Amino acid sequence: MKKHLILMLFMLSACAFTQQSRFYRLQAATDNTAISQRKVNIGVEEVSIPRYVDRPQIVLVDKDTSELTVSEFDRWAEPLSSSITRVLADDISLYLPNALVKPKNYSMENFTFTISVEINKFDSTIDKKATLDAWWTIFKNGGVAARGRTILSGTPTSGYDGVVNEQSKLLNQMAQQIAEKIAKL
Repeated sequence: MKKHLILMLFMLSACAFTQQSRFYRLQAATDNTAISQRKVNIGVEEVSIPRYVDRPQIVLVDKDTSELTVSEFDRWAEPLSSSITRVLADDISLYLPNALVKPKNYSMENFTFTISVEINKFDSTIDKKATLDAWWTIFKNGGVAARGRTILSGTPTSGYDGVVNEQSKLLNQMAQQIAEKIAKL
């Protein structure tokens, strides 16, 4: 009985010192200058992301090597591809305030424009560099209306919060590029 009590106390004390997970979400911008007042419907398809970052944990890349660091305690609050899709739609809607912009959920939805994004690189290192490299395609009436590539980088502030904020800024800059192209179509 004494052994069981000691074992139980040991397990309870171990639980008390277990690190708590922290959850992060990408943030849409809150204010941008409108690029166009055009009234259109825009659907954003679920964004394709590299498998090495497609996980609940935040993944960092060592800038000097190819080594990845997967944080067990710093995690995404939602699946990363869904989060990117949501933030991209929200950011585009800020640049095109009269447009209806939303994630495309159903194949039968009709949109004037549909945006497809394939992210090749969504890498970050704490306090050093965040990188976004993505190809995007704008479809109109089922055909390709425009294609583009976004390659951006920035310097995150300290910690995982800084990494997530910088990644959000890079997505906002890509949204601006896409919105500018739609405004010209």
